[in-house]
Parts: sequence; C-alpha cells; structure tokens
Amino acid sequence: MNNYASSAMNDYNASARPGSARPGSRWAPPVRNPETAEPWDQISDEHRNEINDCFHLFDMNKDDHLDFSEFRYALQALGFSNLSRADLIASFKSAARPRAGWTPLPSLPNQPPPQPTPGVVDLRLSREAFQALAARHVASRDPREELLKTFSLFDRGAKGLVTVDDLRAVVKELGEDVPDNELRGMIEQFDVEGKGGVSREEFLGIFLDR
Repeated sequence: MNNYASSAMNDYNASARPGSARPGSRWAPPVRNPETAEPWDQISDEHRNEINDCFHLFDMNKDDHLDFSEFRYALQALGFSNLSRADLIASFKSAARPRAGWTPLPSLPNQPPPQPTPGVVDLRLSREAFQALAARHVASRDPREELLKTFSLFDRGAKGLVTVDDLRAVVKELGEDVPDNELRGMIEQFDVEGKGGVSREEFLGIFLDR
C-alpha cells in the first residue's frame, strides 16, 4: 500500500469525525492567491515532507546536491514518471549549477574542442533548488488525479465503490487498528444513497468539497 492510500486512509478516518480539520493534509486546498505565491507555499505540509524525504533518499553521496540521475529518480519517486527526458533535462539545467571544482577540459591535438560550459553530467542541484522544482510540479498537478488513483487502491475488484470490506483490507495492510463499527460508520456517513459503498464522486467530495 503506497503513501497515497495511507494518507487518504488517515484523512478518510478523520473525515468521519465531526469537527475534524486537516490543514496540513495531502489534500489541503491551494492558497488563496496561487498566482502570487511560490510553489513551495502552495503545497501541503505532507507534500513538502515527501519532497524533502525524496531529496535525502536520492542524495546518494550525501553532499546536499543531486546529479541528473538522482534528480530524475527523485521525481519519479514523487509520481512524475511521465515527464520526457527532454523536459527533465531542461528543468534540471534551469536550476542546477556547476559541481564544485569544475573546469573545462584541456584541448587535445586532433580532437574536437572541449565544451566551454558544463554539460548536464557536470551540474548539481541544491536542496533548495530541488524543493522549488518539485513543488512546482506538485502544485500544477490536478488533485483529482491523485485521489482517483487512491480510490482505485481502495476499490478492490474495480467495483466502482469503496465498501466496508475494502476499508477493512486497507486498514489491515496499513497495520492500523480501527474498530469495525467505525469502518461501517465511515461508509454510512458518505454513502448518501445507501448503495453499500462510497462511489468515486463521493470519495472525491470527501477530500475536495471543503
């Protein structure tokens, strides 16, 4: 079970309790004036934590910088595996800086002249630069896409509904201890039509209609 399901399970559980508030959750609404705010300020606390965790995980030599390969894998771990290599390179080059001690290679007889500027392999991305780039991607992502992916993880068998049995299976995989009467109460609260489960539309409404 991935982080999306874990976060959604926690928020879903909290949603069933009147008066609960989750200002720092993954599904927190955007800031009021996103056009004047930095991407880092537009995303939730949980997304910021994920970005920082990915940076530290893929900073293999712990020099507080990422090379291009580390950057690419870090973005993939955040869910951006569909970005083209050309877009990744352009994004990386826009914010990266030459690695410490970089100098152009010396000229050699009968060889093409060396590059006067550092290539992609000679660039490094700082933690702050990675935060800004990753936050920009996260802030531009439609939260409904994440929620629908999470719904499919809850909806065992692609029934189009999340049932008590589905919640029970998710709770077991996450190692949580939620009484059965609470699981039933969560379904009953949001199953407004009495279908025996929560539909995709109802599932989206739990997190987005606030």
